[in-house]
Amino acid sequence: MKKPKITPIEESSFGVYVWQLPSGEVLGDTDGNILNIPSEKYDLSKIAIIRKSAAYYGYPEGEARFLSGRRRVTEEEYQEQKGRMAEGKTPDIYDAPALLDELAEREQNGAG
Repeated sequence: MKKPKITPIEESSFGVYVWQLPSGEVLGDTDGNILNIPSEKYDLSKIAIIRKSAAYYGYPEGEARFLSGRRRVTEEEYQEQKGRMAEGKTPDIYDAPALLDELAEREQNGAG
């Protein structure tokens, strides 16, 4: 029996590019700050910027990896998201697909 081909579906054409090292790790500093740039998928100018930045920091080997639907958050926003998640809410108030799913579920269950 042949295995079915699974293709991931991206929720958004907007997100961030990160620099992925040949080891598979994502380039970041010791404080957990990840080298990233907000972008639309396939934006060659943003890919060039992150490539140059990685080389500047001494990591020319690797590739730009697109993370769909992701965005930068400040430490304050991150703490708020953790609080929302602990309350059972959608952590990111800007996560439109998750909020639409939540709304549809409420309507289906008569709580909308």
